[in-house]
Formats: sequence, structure tokens, C-alpha cells
Amino acid sequence: MTPQTFGRFTIIRKLPAGGMGRVYEATETMTGRRVALKLIDRGTDSDSMQIVAAERLGVELHKRLFALDPRITAVYDSGETPDNLFIVMEYIDGEDLSELAAKQRIGYPFAARIAQDVLEVLSHAHNFATVINGREYRGIVHGDIKPRNIRLTTVGQVKVLDFGIAKALSTTRRFTQNLFGSVQYSSPERLMSGEVTISSDLWAVAVVLYEMVARHPYFEAQSPERLNAIIRGYREVQPLPDECPEPLKQILQRSLDPHPAIRYQSAGEFAADLAQFRAGGTITLPADIEATRRTYREANGGDDSETRRTFAGVGVETGPQSQPDMTARSNGNPPIILPPAPPKPVTPPKKTTGIRWNRVALIAFALVVAFVGYLIYSEFETWSEARALARDLQSERVQKLDTAWDQYQKFVSHSNLSWSTWALQDALRDRLLADAEHVILDYRKSEMQVINEADWMRARAGAARALQLKPGDKTARGTLRLIDGHLARIRGTYRRDAKLLQESRQNFEEAAQLLPKSPDPWLGLARLYVYSLHDVDKAAAALKEAEKRGQEIGKRETAQLADGFRDRADRTFREAQLNLHSPEVQRYLELAKKDYERARELYESIIPWGGAAQNLHKTYDGLERVEHVKATLEQEHH
Repeated sequence: MTPQTFGRFTIIRKLPAGGMGRVYEATETMTGRRVALKLIDRGTDSDSMQIVAAERLGVELHKRLFALDPRITAVYDSGETPDNLFIVMEYIDGEDLSELAAKQRIGYPFAARIAQDVLEVLSHAHNFATVINGREYRGIVHGDIKPRNIRLTTVGQVKVLDFGIAKALSTTRRFTQNLFGSVQYSSPERLMSGEVTISSDLWAVAVVLYEMVARHPYFEAQSPERLNAIIRGYREVQPLPDECPEPLKQILQRSLDPHPAIRYQSAGEFAADLAQFRAGGTITLPADIEATRRTYREANGGDDSETRRTFAGVGVETGPQSQPDMTARSNGNPPIILPPAPPKPVTPPKKTTGIRWNRVALIAFALVVAFVGYLIYSEFETWSEARALARDLQSERVQKLDTAWDQYQKFVSHSNLSWSTWALQDALRDRLLADAEHVILDYRKSEMQVINEADWMRARAGAARALQLKPGDKTARGTLRLIDGHLARIRGTYRRDAKLLQESRQNFEEAAQLLPKSPDPWLGLARLYVYSLHDVDKAAAALKEAEKRGQEIGKRETAQLADGFRDRADRTFREAQLNLHSPEVQRYLELAKKDYERARELYESIIPWGGAAQNLHKTYDGLERVEHVKATLEQEHH
């Protein structure tokens, strides 16, 4: 039964949640703030006390992890009553992934983006390190990744929920057993060993990604026992949809491989391949993947030597202490006495001289020194060439970024130490972003120039590569979301595709979050609202946000607003014509007149810019039509 109040909170409803404790949607009585309120019972038994202790520590861990990545829920407050530990968390307004998937098909790039976001959060968690009360904590494993714990906000941002199991892992090994995780998203190794590891999280993300792509669960059974048995006996990757893009198939086949050694070994590596797919690139599988698979089979399937040893040990004693069985009989026959086995000849050890062994050691040492020297020389050469290319990029002597990108990939493949290419990585990222931002700046500054789809596609390629170089870079991610917003706006308007237009809005809003000081996402939203979503009020609000961020509202933006008011006046006037004998007709006519007059004022302020004069003429025509209908209705009334 859901309580009505808890302290200073009014309970609205119980939220679906797994793991430890109960979670409610609630409002804070004094402030009206909507929150997620988690209650954990304070029992007196050992398990309850350890869970409460884990959650208590988890509040601090969660706060510090949130500082690294805002894609998890924020913790506002916590406290204790005689019966409960309570945690006050951010309420995420939106839909969880299971709700979204039930309503609509999730496209392949969008599914990859969701999985990539989750993996980036996990990468931060897996590499997290902090000290609390003098004790060092390294790495947090989520332990219960599933669609219900992945939420999409109303602006399209991904949030990863319920790090409750992860908190327990940070405190005690008791909770590494599979007590709280969802079996459907648990790896075969986790079910067999009970251990929750980084690999467990990566497996769960792969299963969720498959579910988005294929639109059905990876594992299904009529009972939990049968489901458990199916996962434990997992031997091969299940078929993927034929229409699934080949790079995404490769990613899924690797991440869902039955052999753990073949799967992705880190969240960052997994996320990088998804970013590569989303950027339109190809996926390169490890060269030794088949050799790894064979090695794994041999290690786990084994040869028959162990079987032979086991068989030899049944009923027969072997070895030098073996004695003939003086009591065994077969069908009443007298005992069989076996003669003792002849002793094995002993081969005297070969004599070796100390001089020979010293010579071998010296040769081995020389080879090692030569090999290390070669590696150092090779690494230094790569570092030098990469630094030279970085300087050329910074001085803009290199103009063809495609060529620079290919050279960077070559250096990375030849280098054994990542730091050798750091300078080049930074310089290349800066140039790629600058190239993308040049197109964005053209759109922002130029009042007449048209930025077409091909320009945005070129900018997108640069931003995607910049993000691939530094997946955690908010500027690169925000730039990519901004460009995706313009592309979806152009395509959605041309095709009259409502889904693309909503995707455009979500991309612009996410870009606004990632680039809080930039006016560009708000300029994109304003144009989208005027010409595609037909909401001039929201367009005006977006332009105000752009102005707050330093954008001068020029003739182009003024013309957009005028077009928006005229468009709304036209639609309102049509509504009035359809309801000429309705009591509401006068209100419709007044609203239309007000919007026409607002459009007239705006057009007159920018004449002779662009098509302002022609549109002003259309606005006067609209005002005349309104006055004509009003006069006609007055005559009919009298």
C-alpha cells in the first residue's frame, strides 16, 4: 500500500523499481519540487543492516559520480527515521526505454546512440576512484542494466537509473551474488559464478541493444527456471535482423559472443565502435578474434587427456607403488598374479658447462635489448612524425583534413603507447571542430546565405570524427547534436515527416544543454518552430534565449517572426471562415487581426530586406479579408 505522506513529502505514486528499497514519485510540501523518494527499511537482521550501510555510503558515492557524469540521477538529500533510510533524488520526467520501445520502432542510429550514452556513463563509473572516510574506492559496477533502468527525458537526454546494486558492491562482497540483477539481462558467467563484474554490465548493454534492434528480447522462456537454463547453456550468437546495418551486426556479434575473451573488454571500447557506426564508419574487429575463439574452446572444451587420466584411475591403481590384486577373481577363476613391471631405464642427465649457459643468456639479453631498442626507436619516430603533423594542423599548413585523419589512424595503428599521438589527437580534434563550426558560424552570421544539406553533412562528418577522438567531449557532442538538429529539420520539413521534426527538436534541446553558452541551438529551434512546428510563441521564446547568449536579433530573425505571426493569422482566419455562425467567430477574427498587425509591424521594420515587401503585401491582404468578414457579419446581424 502506497503511503500518502512521508515527512515533508506528499506521495503521488509508487514507481516501478527493482533492487533494494521502494521508490515513490513525490512532491516537497514547502517548495513544490517533484522528486523521486527512495525508502529503505531499517531492519535489525544482519542483511538489512548491511544494505542500509551500503545505501548510506552509496549516497556519497552517487553524488561524486554525478559530478563526473550528469546522465545519472542527482541526489538532493538523505536522512534517517527510526524505521527507514530515505534518499531524495532527481525525478526524471520522460519515458523509460521499455515504454518507448513498446510505442514505436527505435531506429538503428538512435538505438546506437542510447547504448553509447549508457556505455559512456558506465565507463565513468568503472573508472571512478575516490576516498571516503579515509578508505579508497575504485570502480563502480552498475549490476542491473535493463530497459526499465534507462530513461529518456522529454528533451531526449539519456539517464541511467538505479545504481543501488553498485553501491552495495562498493561496501561488501556479500552483494556480488546475483541477488538483485534481472536474469534476462545477466550474462552466462554471472549466473554460473554469481560474480558481478564490468563484463556483466557490458553484456547487459549488448542485450538491451539487441532488444532495441530486433524488437524482441534476446532470451525468452515460459518460466524463470527455463530462462536461467537457456542462458547458462548459451553457445552461439542468435540471428540478427537482415536489414540491420552490417557494422551494427558486427558490434552485436562481438558484444554477444559466447566467449568472454572475444567480447569488448571495456565500456569505452564498446562505445567507440558505436560512435564509429553512427558516424558512418566501418568497424574493425580484432585480427586475432578467431584464434582467441579457438583458444577459448580448447581451454574449456579440452582435449581427451584428462578423460584418459580419469578413466585410468577407475578401478586400477597405477604408478610405482602399484601391487597385484591378490584377491580379485573373475567368474570363480583363481587369482590373477601380474608380474611386476620392469623398471624404466634411467637416462643420466646431460652435462652442460657454465660457459655455454652464460653464452645463451648473453645472446638472449642482447636480443631483448635490441628488441626494446627497436620499440623505443619506433615509438620515438611515431611521436616525432605525429608532433610534426600536429604543428602543421595548428598552423593550417594542412588543408585536407581527410588526409590528416588517415595519417592519424596510421600512427595509432603503429604506436604501442597512446601518449605518442596525444598532441596530434588534440590538434586534429580542434581542426575538425573548427571546420564544423565554420558552417555553424555561417548560418549564425549570414542573413542571406543559404546553408544547404550538403554543407551540414560535411560539418557533421567533422564533428563526428572529433567526438570519436574524445568521446567524452561535451563541445564535440553538442556540436554534433546541433548539426543533427538542422539535418533532421531540413529533411523533416521537406518530407513532412513529424517524427524527423520531433527528432530535430530533441537534438536542438540536447545541444542547448551541452552548449549552454551558445545561441546556435536556440536559433535552430526558432526556425524549426516557425516553419515546421508552427508555434510562433515558442519561436519568439527561443530567439530571446539566443539573444541572452549574445546573438543580435537581425533582419533574418525578424523576418522569421513576421512569417510566424502571418502564418498563425492565416490559420486562425481559416478557422473563422469554417465557423462563421459560431459564437467564437469574432474571437477568431480578432486574434487573426492581432497577428496580422504584429506581422505588419515586423515586416515594415526591415523593408527592403529580402522578400519583406512582398510578404507585407500579403499581410495587408489578410487584414482586408478580416475586415471584410467582420463587416459582412455585422450587416447580417443588423
